[in-house]
Amino acid sequence: MSYFLKNIRRVCREISQTPSGERMGLLGRYARPKMTRLTEEAVFRSKMGSILFKRYRGKGIALMFHEVQRDVDAELRTGCAPEQLERVILAVRRQGRDIVTVDEGLQRLADPGGKPFALLTFDDGYRDNVENALPVLEKYNAPITLFVPDGLLERSAYAWWLGLRELLKQRSTLHVAPMQAEFGLYDLPSKTSALRQITSWIGTSQVRAEALGSLFANNEIDLPELIERYVMSPKDLKAVARHSLVTIGAHTSSHRFLSNLKEEECEADIRKNKQYLEALLGQDINYLAYPYGTETACGQREEDIAARLGFKASFTTRPGQLFHAHLDHLQLLPRIDVGYAPQSASALDARLTGLHRRMQAGASKPVATLS
Repeated sequence: MSYFLKNIRRVCREISQTPSGERMGLLGRYARPKMTRLTEEAVFRSKMGSILFKRYRGKGIALMFHEVQRDVDAELRTGCAPEQLERVILAVRRQGRDIVTVDEGLQRLADPGGKPFALLTFDDGYRDNVENALPVLEKYNAPITLFVPDGLLERSAYAWWLGLRELLKQRSTLHVAPMQAEFGLYDLPSKTSALRQITSWIGTSQVRAEALGSLFANNEIDLPELIERYVMSPKDLKAVARHSLVTIGAHTSSHRFLSNLKEEECEADIRKNKQYLEALLGQDINYLAYPYGTETACGQREEDIAARLGFKASFTTRPGQLFHAHLDHLQLLPRIDVGYAPQSASALDARLTGLHRRMQAGASKPVATLS
């Protein structure tokens, strides 16, 4: 049975198991993403996105990836395939954008005559970035920035997202006591749905993320072993950092939600990561990406800290493209996630043309900043 049919069966099952008084709310939650996809498809078929949403299209665009997986279904669709990375590169170039380093991109952003550009960024330092992504990047001579936490390199970070995925892969049912929720994990759609729901429940709460620790322990989920399986070692990073297409950036030491930390803890976490990477690689680390990076995960305080620590620029995960106005907010630059699976041509087009920003932020906010 196809994923599509299995997903329909999952939706019907969830509706039947939901009390009648709550079903309208559930149907509304199902309908919203469907309406988004229908809008994306309609604009894509009209071929009018670049014209209709021109004011949402900046001179630059920073695109975000995480894992680049050979079998995205086996990893519960938490990354994208190499073929998708290639499609993104080709789509960006069809728009007339050059793929450049962050240094070059910032120079173009400041230059009124600078050509349109795109930045490719990858978070966390996964092994598959080298094994699966780098051959594609070499094929198209496309530079990238890898943002890497030393806590993952040293296998000490609390990588709850890896533990949760592994747990869902292994189990056929799961009771999440802190969430007061029970999940039937019958197939891929039910597992990916559970992953979305639990991740949404965590939100930007470190307390909720750490509440999963007992689940991991009770099910013999070994987080250091998972990090070893999926994430580069310091030796690996040193090797890839010498590649002519690769720039290394900071991603904090512990990969925690920064907004949950006291200011001095937050600054120490970012500083430690910068110093670690500089000592390991023997080069300056000039760029930072905040873990999670949403409005509730980082803001003005983190912007000030990043500036104090001497970063040239820092990246959030707030959706939007790069405008000249961002030169006044270099520590809170937006990025657009294009590294998820599955991804339709219309969804990618929406992110590149500006439609996605329009739907996310409304007509009055083409430029993503906190001011």
